[in-house]
Amino acid sequence: MPQAKTNEETLTFRPNPMINNIEIVSNRKKVYRPQPAPPTRRQLQGWTVEQVGPQMWRVFRNSTNFGKQAIIDYPTEEGAQGFADGCNGEYKNPTKMSASSLRKKSKEHLTDIDKADLAALAAGEGI
Repeated sequence: MPQAKTNEETLTFRPNPMINNIEIVSNRKKVYRPQPAPPTRRQLQGWTVEQVGPQMWRVFRNSTNFGKQAIIDYPTEEGAQGFADGCNGEYKNPTKMSASSLRKKSKEHLTDIDKADLAALAAGEGI
């Protein structure tokens, strides 16, 4: 099928209509599925470390609703155990909220400690 026709002085181009109908399809396209929400503080049961390879340790998050979920891999047992210990420590004794976050938090979700901290901030003291 000729695409170009030449005359003595003019060059005319006729596009092939079949080229416009080509759809590029890839097997890599995956349907987007949003991830489920992470477990709430009440659903969490802690973090554990398990060896999953000759030199690979994996940290798992345990919860009542989702069971055991893999979180992160470490090449050393000390690194994985340190991460799990940090998560367990934060879970048992949470870090205090910053002053700006405390001011933004809804009043009905404030604990007694948060309310005392907010009152101290309003009085010009630190927390």
